[in-house]
Amino acid sequence: QAPGALTLVRIRRKPLLEQGTHNLLSTSSFGLKRAPLPAKSGFFRLRARTHPVDFLLNILPRLAGEGFEIYGEEKLKIARVNHHTPTISFRVASGIDWFDLQAVVNFGDLEVPLKEVRRLVRKKERYVKLSDGSIGELPEQWLERYRHLFAVGELQEDRLRVSRRHITLIEQALVEADAVLQDEEFARRRERLRSLLNSGFDGIKPRTLPEGFFGELRPYQKSGFDWLHFLHEYEFGGCLADDMGLGKTIQTLVFLRSLYASNGAGASPAAASLLVVPRSLLINWQREAARFTPELRFLEYFDSNREKDPAVFNDYHLVITTYGVMLRDIQLLHGYEFYYTILDESQSIKNPLSQTARAAHLLRSKNRLVLTGTPIENSTAELWSQFAFLNPGLLGNLKYFKNEFGLPIEKRGDEQAAERLRRIVYPFILRRTKDQVAPELPPRSERILYCDMEPAQRRFYLRTREAYRSMLMGLFEKEGIDESRMKILEGLLRLRQISNHPRLMDEKFHGASGKFDLLLETLETLRAENHKALVFSQFVKMLSLVRAAIDERGIPYNYLDGQTQARQQQVDQFQEDPDIPFFLISLKAGGLGLNLTAADYVIHIDPWWNPAVEMQASDRTHRIGQDKPVFVYKLITRDSVEEKILQLQERKKSLVDQIISTESSFFKSLSVEDVQALFS
Repeated sequence: QAPGALTLVRIRRKPLLEQGTHNLLSTSSFGLKRAPLPAKSGFFRLRARTHPVDFLLNILPRLAGEGFEIYGEEKLKIARVNHHTPTISFRVASGIDWFDLQAVVNFGDLEVPLKEVRRLVRKKERYVKLSDGSIGELPEQWLERYRHLFAVGELQEDRLRVSRRHITLIEQALVEADAVLQDEEFARRRERLRSLLNSGFDGIKPRTLPEGFFGELRPYQKSGFDWLHFLHEYEFGGCLADDMGLGKTIQTLVFLRSLYASNGAGASPAAASLLVVPRSLLINWQREAARFTPELRFLEYFDSNREKDPAVFNDYHLVITTYGVMLRDIQLLHGYEFYYTILDESQSIKNPLSQTARAAHLLRSKNRLVLTGTPIENSTAELWSQFAFLNPGLLGNLKYFKNEFGLPIEKRGDEQAAERLRRIVYPFILRRTKDQVAPELPPRSERILYCDMEPAQRRFYLRTREAYRSMLMGLFEKEGIDESRMKILEGLLRLRQISNHPRLMDEKFHGASGKFDLLLETLETLRAENHKALVFSQFVKMLSLVRAAIDERGIPYNYLDGQTQARQQQVDQFQEDPDIPFFLISLKAGGLGLNLTAADYVIHIDPWWNPAVEMQASDRTHRIGQDKPVFVYKLITRDSVEEKILQLQERKKSLVDQIISTESSFFKSLSVEDVQALFS
């Protein structure tokens, strides 16, 4: 071939293969998109959401696996990639009430400062610029594993200072670390925590019951006593969250007695402890203390003539007061450092912005404990509020907690977030249900009793429903659903009242009520069969109608609502007098703190939005000491809002059992379609 002559090369193209390759590169999995100009139809550029380093580190190897040849990576100057897999090592040293954590992250021989790793993890960024100018990638699982620890820890130069209460977070961080150096104190605490986590609290050291305790603990109560000592030894705040009726009071009293007993096990505390309870529970605590721990010296700090000098507290073991008195006397109480502060029915501080919660956080004490059968009623923020009291800082600040846990769990059903939260709080919450620990309790049966409306009642119901439906649809168009929620509440309240008895809404109504007649028939039958029953309603006016009806029939009963003065006298009379068959109780006034085991029937006249509240009310009789089967009746008016609200609530149940709706969150979550269904 002569010099300079042209060489012709024939290339046989494969259109189907080329098109397939174009289509493959165009899929979103490779982070590329075709160049916009037709002249460059064979060119691709990175998608807007594709990080260049992610493309170089993760996507290029996949392209090579698909048979593509890769050229030019070694010539890149702007985004030179470090391909080393990073390692992380920890050193832990114990302080007085904290742990100092040092972390070393290496990409080969290159080290990344803890401060930079913490910044990246907290911002959920994965790429770090190394000292030689290259870029390394943090593993995605590190963002989840270390984010909460780095958020709550305080950065001090080259180390992270973490409260001892955060030992669960440190344990989670160290489990998969490449290397760990730890001092003797931390190793001992970590081993105890591991034993606790692996054994489900069975690994806790048993303690001897104190002298001066007159009674007997059931096995699960003894385990609770031991768990309280475990918390005490490690200076953790804890939440005793056993089911209603399982004896949280006696477990707490025997624990306090063991702390204040002079039994050679150590000096008794010099300071008194503070117990804050709802007013309705004062007598219950006083009676239980007199029965089981009579040697505990009690100061009743709730009368109008109470001593206003905190020095008097030193003469007592336990100062008992109410949430109302605590709020009014917070300045005085703040001036005394208690040994323990204990909140009973701690859902009283579930709203972190309430005055009661803020006052509780101001109380000063060496140790803290809360008691509740419902640690979460409405949202995860209630758990945060109680833990902000128990172990400040454990769950971060409220804004951080809502972003990391509240919104993911409640709005998106994020099971990973729920599991992270559970692991953080697990050692500090002890919850046992009746099914788990009290199989000796007699069975409890639940039954829904349906009734139909009477003709006049139905006409009244339909007129009211249509009036509110028309009003609400107009409001939705003009103002939107958020501005109409008060009218929604009002309308639902009226329909619920009519479902009970129209006279709750209109005193001049002269017709009958299907539910009211069913209730009276049921009460007559129970009386004839010599049963005793608790009768609950949310509406005091409904209880007034029932009272008038059974007064006409000469039936004896006891009565309790928010205005009742001699509460305990009513309770004692019902418990001791076999000739009194019924106890009429306002749900909010008598839903907790009462022991009414004389009853074997419970009647809920009207359904409550939150099943946990109904359960608490039923637990007034289905509790330790009950020796008869318990029957729970719920009265529901057919084809009414009562049926529909229960169906809607069932559809709106949140992730596992962690979120239990109350009426406030329930109504905030209603859509226009939901409201139309309720009023249809």
